[in-house]
This record gives sequence, structure tokens and C-alpha cells, in this order.
Amino acid sequence: MKKLYILWVGLLLAAFFTAANNPSLFGNFAEVSTVYTEDGSFGGGTLYPAYAVVNGKEGESCRVRKEDFDLNTCIKVFDAEIIFTETVENTVSVYLYSPKIRRYKTVKGEKVNLHVALCENYVAMGSPLIYGGY
Repeated sequence: MKKLYILWVGLLLAAFFTAANNPSLFGNFAEVSTVYTEDGSFGGGTLYPAYAVVNGKEGESCRVRKEDFDLNTCIKVFDAEIIFTETVENTVSVYLYSPKIRRYKTVKGEKVNLHVALCENYVAMGSPLIYGGY
């Protein structure tokens, strides 16, 4: 019984330290992030830490109200630089690179690890890209 208790405490500590050292990227912008795992599945808007500790994380995204978002603040928070932008219909996508984010994808030959989509009624943010559509 004592071994089982020690194992249980060890697993709880490991989960706590994983969550503490791998916080949601978008905590300054939204309370809930969708987390994407290596196999491409997602947490469906689950509160970030619990899902990511159990399943690992390949990427994450969130949506915020357009009136609550400022691109310049986002750039400052992440110490990011704009790599390129593109406009499709009513959506402006801004692709950025931040040295504060470890993972990245190569898009048009450039490292990108932060994607912001300025949509008509909201802003979608994702890292390294916005998965699941916006």
C-alpha cells in the first residue's frame, strides 16, 4: 500500500511540474485554449493544463473578442516579429516568429510559430499555426 501511495504522489508532482513549466501561451488573452496533440487531436476547449499534462502538446489556439485584442500588445508580449501577412476574403492572417516559443513550422521558407487571424467578429490566435480552422 505504501508503494502505491508513493507512486500516486509522484505522479501528482510530475503533473504539477509539467503544468507549471508548460503554461498556456495565450493565458494573457483568453481563459480557455484548445490544445492540439502530436497526433492532431484536440482538447475541444478544455481548460489547458489538465488536458496537456495528460496528452502532451503540439500546438494550441484560442479565440478572443476583436475589441479585446491589440496586435501591438501581442507582438510585445511575445517579443515577436511579423514574418508576412496575407488577406483572404475578410480575414487578415499575420504570421509571426517569437524566440519565446520553442516549436515552429516552416511556411514559405520562413520559421513561423505564432499565427494571428483578424476575422470579421473575433481574433483567432494559434501556435505554431491556427489548427482546426478559423
